[in-house]
Amino acid sequence: MTPEIIQKLRALGMNEYEARVYSTLAGLQKATARDIHEMSGVPRGRIYEILNDLARRGFIGVEEGSPTSYYVLDIDQVFDRLKADYIHSLEETREALKSLSIKPHLPPVSFFILRSDWAIENHISSLFRRVKKSMVILCYSPEFLQKHYNAIKPLERKIDLYVVVRGREKYADINLPIYEARGTVIELLETRPMMDEIRPGGVVQDECSILVDGRDFFTIVIAGSGRYAVVGSDMPLINYLQKTIIERVRDE
Repeated sequence: MTPEIIQKLRALGMNEYEARVYSTLAGLQKATARDIHEMSGVPRGRIYEILNDLARRGFIGVEEGSPTSYYVLDIDQVFDRLKADYIHSLEETREALKSLSIKPHLPPVSFFILRSDWAIENHISSLFRRVKKSMVILCYSPEFLQKHYNAIKPLERKIDLYVVVRGREKYADINLPIYEARGTVIELLETRPMMDEIRPGGVVQDECSILVDGRDFFTIVIAGSGRYAVVGSDMPLINYLQKTIIERVRDE
């Protein structure tokens, strides 16, 4: 019986006295309750209770007689059974956890703001990579299309691409599917969602807004000396806006 073995047995679910009795009997192989009591230091008043409990749980055997003796059952078999029981319990717990259908009460979908050029450019690249069906770019500046032309142009062959601008003449040398905004689409171009959070009451210069697959929204503005982006996703309004813009620019 060593402190290390006692600790390992306790890690398996035994209490202090059980670990001392079992490790003592493992060393003796076979002994009476009196011998185990003297060797383990477990109080005599508890020894029979602990021995009977270890026997009930399949760790030791009992040989009736006068006096009654106790012996260790095959350790390999005992621990193989423990391992199998433990693995079975883990599997049952895993499946029970996977079957839980409780869903958290999520707050309303909200926007978040990017405040660094690196984060903004990284998010733009991500949108271009993951677009699957359609993209609308509400563009306020030819410089944006020129800067990202090499990433945008290949999308024209894979998705429905709409580049919507206020005045087509500024974009005459850019070979992309460009549509000139009219009517309600112009109003959308002038809308700045959540911009007050960036620079309350300040002057904001628009760069572009991007709608992707009816679920992702991304808009970039210049406010003072800073460049900011507002990002939103999984909102029914985004799908409605994108469909409306596409329908209007096609009709016009």
